[in-house]
Amino acid sequence: MDNNLLEHAVLNQLEADFNDLDFDSMSEMLELLIKNEDSKKILIEYLGNSALENLIEQRTIIRY
Repeated sequence: MDNNLLEHAVLNQLEADFNDLDFDSMSEMLELLIKNEDSKKILIEYLGNSALENLIEQRTIIRY
């Protein structure tokens, strides 16, 4: 499988899910990624400064 195509397929799906406000499917994927420590580290590193600060201080907005 082509990694570049997979990247863009996932991005397209995320965009569609955001437009449909389908947070459940994104949440399911993230829950699986968070179970793996390497993936969890990547997700934390992806956060911007304010999002990371909110996470650490437990001020992250819960969407649903």
